[in-house]
Amino acid sequence: MKNLFLLLYLLPALLLAGCQAKVQQSQFQPPQSQPVEETAEEPDYSCAYFYFLWGRQAELAMQFSEALDAYEKALICDPDADYIIRKIPVLLLRLERGDEAVSLLKSYLKKKPADAGIRMLLARVFIGLARYDEAAEQYRAIHRQEPEEITALMLLSELYLNQDKLPEAEKTLQEVMRVDSESYPAHVLLGRIYLSNRQLDQSLAAYDKALELNWSSELLLEKSEVYRLQERYEEMNSIYREILKDDPGNERVSLSLINSLLLLNQEEQALAELERFKAESDHSNRADLSMARFYVRMKKYEQAIDLLRSSLSKNSAPDTRYLLAVVLTQTKQYEKALGELQLIGKDTEEYENAVGLQVRILRIMDRTEQAIELLERVVQDEETRSPDMYVMLAALYQLQDNTELGRSTFDRAMSAFPGDEQLLYEYGLFLDTAGKQDEALTVMQEVIKRQPEHGEALNYVGYSWADRSMNLDQALEYIRRAVELKPENGYVRDSLGWVFYRLGRYEEARQALEEAVRLSEEDPTIFEHLGDVYFALGRKEEGLAAYRKALSLLEEGGDARKNLEEKVRYLAGQEKK
Repeated sequence: MKNLFLLLYLLPALLLAGCQAKVQQSQFQPPQSQPVEETAEEPDYSCAYFYFLWGRQAELAMQFSEALDAYEKALICDPDADYIIRKIPVLLLRLERGDEAVSLLKSYLKKKPADAGIRMLLARVFIGLARYDEAAEQYRAIHRQEPEEITALMLLSELYLNQDKLPEAEKTLQEVMRVDSESYPAHVLLGRIYLSNRQLDQSLAAYDKALELNWSSELLLEKSEVYRLQERYEEMNSIYREILKDDPGNERVSLSLINSLLLLNQEEQALAELERFKAESDHSNRADLSMARFYVRMKKYEQAIDLLRSSLSKNSAPDTRYLLAVVLTQTKQYEKALGELQLIGKDTEEYENAVGLQVRILRIMDRTEQAIELLERVVQDEETRSPDMYVMLAALYQLQDNTELGRSTFDRAMSAFPGDEQLLYEYGLFLDTAGKQDEALTVMQEVIKRQPEHGEALNYVGYSWADRSMNLDQALEYIRRAVELKPENGYVRDSLGWVFYRLGRYEEARQALEEAVRLSEEDPTIFEHLGDVYFALGRKEEGLAAYRKALSLLEEGGDARKNLEEKVRYLAGQEKK
């Protein structure tokens, strides 16, 4: 019996020794001359499996170098083991040796060019190296070799989607459809692409086909977005109700339905759905919040306050307390609002908003010094300070005409957050408001140097140059980049129109400014710029109409209004002559 135990104890060691001997011989001994007729050495499967298990264990423990070493030894024991071959390139990529992984996989493909699995792996490595075009070529090669296979095409379409190459993704998915018109994932992705491109009828058809193949509430909810964009609200609400039949406690869908009913001014139905949701919901606090917001929308502030206080008596949730403070502020119960906000702990998500609302209330109550004291305490605490807190504090100093204290506040902020480009941008705005435009321009150029894709800074510098009629070509370049980054921003479109105006390209200026007016209907400066362009084009009546619209948006008594009134009187007089 004793010998049996000894044998069992020694067996793994003997196996390991055998494997090590084989690996060592393969690695370090020169090949022995063999008779020509002798066959190649047989794979040692037990040795290969031993090292494979060793490598797998090391890989799971995130010890990638050790895992790679073990897999390479396993491959010596069994050179044709695909399950081992596929492990090594992935580990090389993890070890940031991607080029070696590529070379290794290409060498495998020379031996087995039709191996789709190796090509898939090579594509994965290329993606890890951000060599997306080469990854795409591997997927195409697989499809050329196996025209009826769609997995590679689906992966190619997802690669294009991740690169935001929607036309290429759509074309690839159409290839999938030619092979398999019943491909569920292809219909889903096409629905999303068409939705993104606002091809709403095609999106709806793709979603309908996908739902026919495999119904799910998640996909049905995606389809509802098409109806929303088409302003088919009743059909959208029908989808919400269909989902709620199967999942009555679905908070997201229920709240979407309530919001939609409110948009349609169907308040009674919205309230009924809200009460149903509250009865069904496991999250009574969330239901209370939703109902309180409904009451606020209906201007039933006292009901909202009572409901929120009742909810807080059961669960002292910071989001509930913050909403209560907001409602108390709306009803001008400022002291009570401050009391609630001071109960919100600094370890909560709502803390920063709570501080901001306290500052706003204290300013309304003309207690600016108290607001400054609050913010000074916040920024001195490493746990609570944030760039926004410093910006608010500097703004308060500026309101007191204490620009130097505002500057020193930004100095402290940038010392605490040295790599924050947005903070530097805010400093530029602070300087601009203080009347130090040259310094502001220098700061904004530094923002662009650090972050070339900062749309607001690009717009500021470009507009400033255009307003001074300097560096106009570079100003146009900057503002065009800003438009690409923020195409729906009316102020950026205004800057584009203004630089075209300064360049004497009046028709392009008109187009840009008319788009700016569409996006920002309440900005007097944009209307004044549009008036200038209309006059430059000889369209004087439209120019005067634009100026008068600008006047209607300007406050009484301000210098800007007085200057524009003078301009309108002069030009109107010229028209009469």
